[in-house]
Amino acid sequence: MPRQNDRYIPNLYSRDISVYEPEYQQFIRQTLMDLRRCKIPGHTLLWEASQLDGDGLVLDLGVWIGWSTRLLAEKSGFRVYGFDTFEGLVEDWQVDDEKLVKAGALSITEPFAKRLIEDTGVKVDNGIPGALGRDVEFIKGSTYDTLAPFLDTHPGPIRLFHMDLDTYESCLHALETCKERFTVGSILVFDEYLVTNGEMRAFYEFQQKYGFAFRYRAWGLEIMEMNTAMVTNRVKRFIHRLEWFQAQRLLGEGSYVWKLWDSRFWRFWLGAPWGDIRFMLGATGQRKSVSLQITDLGRLGV
Repeated sequence: MPRQNDRYIPNLYSRDISVYEPEYQQFIRQTLMDLRRCKIPGHTLLWEASQLDGDGLVLDLGVWIGWSTRLLAEKSGFRVYGFDTFEGLVEDWQVDDEKLVKAGALSITEPFAKRLIEDTGVKVDNGIPGALGRDVEFIKGSTYDTLAPFLDTHPGPIRLFHMDLDTYESCLHALETCKERFTVGSILVFDEYLVTNGEMRAFYEFQQKYGFAFRYRAWGLEIMEMNTAMVTNRVKRFIHRLEWFQAQRLLGEGSYVWKLWDSRFWRFWLGAPWGDIRFMLGATGQRKSVSLQITDLGRLGV
C-alpha cells in the first residue's frame, strides 16, 4: 500500500494533495510509491533516448531554445520533431497553488534565453533555433494548431512523446491529439510531472478516460539542467544556473518556495523519507521529470 503520510509531494511546491478528490489523491500516492523504485541520477529524457529502439515518431513538445530536441536526436539516433511557439506560453500556467506564470513567459526573446542562446552557440533564423548539425525539425506555432496537421502528414506510431508544454490545457490537448498514435511500448516523458494540477493531472484524466495500462520507468532531472549544461564556459555556466534559480524566485508573484522561512519548505521536508530528501538535494535544479511506458492500450485502440 502507498504511504498514507505522502500528503506533500516531493518537489519545491509541496502541494497539499488533500484538496483533491479521493481517487486522484490515491493516484498521486501510488505514483510516489512507484517512482521511488525508479529514481535515476541524470536526465529522464536522455536516459530514455539512450535506449530507444524500434520504429516510430519521436516528438518533443515545448522545446524553448531547442537543446532537448537536439540532444534527444543525438542520444537516440532518431529524427526528432520539436514543437514550440518560440514566443512563450500560450496560456497562463498556475503551478499548483503557488505561482502564476503568465502567457508569453519563456519566450526565446527574453534576456535570459538570449544569453543562453549566445553562450550555447545556437543560431536563430526567422524566429526558429537552428539544428546545429542534429537530425531535428522544428515546427513553429501553437500545438493547438500544428500537432494535428503534422500527424496527418506523418504516418506511423509514436515511439517517444516528450511533454514540456507545462500547462494542464496544452498537455491534455496534446495527449488527446496523439491518442490514436500511441501503441504498446510507446514511451511518454513528462518534464513537469510532479506539478499536480498540470501535467500529472492531465495524464491522470487521460488515463482514466481511456483505461490503458502503463508502468513508470524513470524519475530524474528536468530539462533546464540540460540547457545550462550546454554552456561550455564553466564560469558562464555557473552564472546561468544562478540566474535560473533567481528567475524561478521572481516568476509569478515573486515567491520562490525553497527558502527556510516558508511553511511550504518545512511541511514537506520535515516529514519526507530520507531517500526523497537525499535525492532532491542531489540536483541544482528540480527532479520533476518522469517517464512511463504504455503496456496495454485499453480503449486507446478503439
